[in-house]
Amino acid sequence: MSNILVTGGNKGIGLEICRQLARLGHHVILSARSEERGRAAVAILAREKLKVDFLLLDTADEASIRLAAKELGQRIQALHVLINNAAILPTWGGSILEATAAELHDTFVTNTIGPVLLTQALLPLLKAGKPSRVINVSSRLGSLHEMTDGWAGYGISKAALNAATRKLADALQPHGISVNVASPGWVRTDMGGESAPLPVEKGAQNIVRLVTDVPHSLTNRYLEEKGEIPW
Repeated sequence: MSNILVTGGNKGIGLEICRQLARLGHHVILSARSEERGRAAVAILAREKLKVDFLLLDTADEASIRLAAKELGQRIQALHVLINNAAILPTWGGSILEATAAELHDTFVTNTIGPVLLTQALLPLLKAGKPSRVINVSSRLGSLHEMTDGWAGYGISKAALNAATRKLADALQPHGISVNVASPGWVRTDMGGESAPLPVEKGAQNIVRLVTDVPHSLTNRYLEEKGEIPW
């Protein structure tokens, strides 16, 4: 059984990732920035006979990250998997020519800086759990190779998350920690919208498989269900 932290676990892909990992018998810690919504998500899983713990964590707040890391360190001795799933999408579509300072700032803080700071804060627990994994949930919209206009703040923040993944992978490999970034695909959630082709169960499965099916030695990759995405 592995100790696994999932950020943004109160709804959508994050909640389904927690559900699937708990079904596999792992000790799952579901984090959310709202205690009310986070505990409501834990209660939903409890009604399904799945035991999941809650951790209050706002990945856009540096103080919250430090406090959550301290709290988690008092609960567990080692962390085996960190899934940086929490993200925001303030504007649906939208050209770079219309992107606001607030949109660019907020998406970058939550989608890029948050995962980096959280990984730093949890490094002692990840070292204690080695071989351990960090899985950053990204998107094809973050691929520089495929990038076009649209989804400005979100796409830029995910491209930056991909870059941070490569930096972290190189820095953490000597410590027995693999770091990969993965796209769940276009999923029908509040963020993805009703026209998305994939159900939430499939999107979550595309992330969970990095825990269950991918060797610890694999690191510094940009992955999707069918293989690798060009950076």
